[in-house]
Amino acid sequence: MIHALLDTTQVVGTLEILGATHEICAEAEATHDRRTNQLTVSLRSYLRATQHDHMGETTTPAWLPEPQTVTEHVELDEAHEMANDVFASWCHKVKGVIPE
Repeated sequence: MIHALLDTTQVVGTLEILGATHEICAEAEATHDRRTNQLTVSLRSYLRATQHDHMGETTTPAWLPEPQTVTEHVELDEAHEMANDVFASWCHKVKGVIPE
């Protein structure tokens, strides 16, 4: 049986592009397969427009990290904490590539 553990997005910074503010977002979706004790964390990052006339629009510039999937063998009682640790590391990575 597969359990959803995490589905979250965090804004790790903002960036002005052509006079418009964009949020730099890090996202994670994590599941745990109780049968195999496999944790799977899917990670991605993108820019999200903040202006009302562009609300919901996202882009993925080349400088952002490519989407990644992390898999680990872990018991269910440790899976949520590990998923949070993987996401925290991803946020740090995304934050580290923000242009000056």
